[in-house]
Amino acid sequence: EDVLATMDAIKAAWMIGDVDGARKHFLSEMETFEADGSLLSPLDFEASKAAFAAGLKFNVQSAHSEVTIYGDAAILTEYHTRQLTPPGGTLVSMTLRATLVFVKQNGQWKGVHVHASHLTPKNPE
Repeated sequence: EDVLATMDAIKAAWMIGDVDGARKHFLSEMETFEADGSLLSPLDFEASKAAFAAGLKFNVQSAHSEVTIYGDAAILTEYHTRQLTPPGGTLVSMTLRATLVFVKQNGQWKGVHVHASHLTPKNPE
């Protein structure tokens, strides 16, 4: 339940453009494989802030969330339906598979790794 609550807080922060609100739920060493096929890289929080300031709109809905706890580590798997509207751009919708790794530090779950990839077929039902 705590891992899912942390993920809900992360999603809620991203959807209102509160990058710092999302960032507090991640370790500074957090890295991601994003759905664009890019190499493993740190999440660029400053670029995200700039994008939101320029008008980025972001929405994400999760389905079929499953959490497995391994002591002070947890793996969350779920499907994401994301809608992104880049500044001055056109709405882009995608359905993704997402795996997130969390570690427990000082009693709080912190994200340390995200892997997102496109789902085929698009409906996770």
